[in-house]
Amino acid sequence: MNQRHFLSMTFLLAGMISPIGAAWAADNLKLIYEDRPPYYMTAKNGQVRGLAIDPVTAGFKKAGITSNWVVRSAKRQIADIKANREAVCSPGWFKKPEREAFAKFSNPIYQDLPQVIVARADNVHRIPHTTLEQLFKDSKLRIGAKLGYSYGAFVDKLLGQHKPATVRTAQGTGGLVRMLLGRRFDYMVAAPEEVSSLTERLGIAGSDIASVIMSDIPPGNFRYLMCSKQVSDETLRRFNEGLARLAQPKN
Repeated sequence: MNQRHFLSMTFLLAGMISPIGAAWAADNLKLIYEDRPPYYMTAKNGQVRGLAIDPVTAGFKKAGITSNWVVRSAKRQIADIKANREAVCSPGWFKKPEREAFAKFSNPIYQDLPQVIVARADNVHRIPHTTLEQLFKDSKLRIGAKLGYSYGAFVDKLLGQHKPATVRTAQGTGGLVRMLLGRRFDYMVAAPEEVSSLTERLGIAGSDIASVIMSDIPPGNFRYLMCSKQVSDETLRRFNEGLARLAQPKN
């Protein structure tokens, strides 16, 4: 997916003899995340894993850059990166113009599966629609959504255009699913990976919820490593090179 970049021999030699090159090797870049399976998870042994974390850990390892994971709420992550008081990055964010105004982004680290509509199994008959646009135009149905959360450019645009009846909450996807089952709203938008993980983690019977595929939903969103502007372009370039090397077959 990403093209490999090559450092020039001149730059390599300069890095070997300069203090800057030595500083890169000693870097311990702060990486911030919030537990949200299956993208971000802290195991019982303290190991940090997940669909959006594993490629970041491996990419920095390939680049020879040390890093340190720290737990932060999603709201705090945005605040820390926007404040730009230190070099800090957070994995798994969608790239949006308003975020590019205060942050730097890596190459894509993960691509979601196409999003689906999640509804209660006993209420799914009320969603006869075949496209997301038709669904958002239906004023009789309420969507549950997280405050300040982006669902990607396509969904965000349709939400802004049609303004469906919305129940907003500060809770994460797990809380949204509980609210859905509690009949607080009729449906929500989610990535299939997250829905599958939640049914196992929350002990929800698979027969309690249903996923509905909409024909107009595009391929899954790309997720990126989002960094404060204190993170150097060279650090991101080396990380991107590390990502590219992960996809290369071994001889």
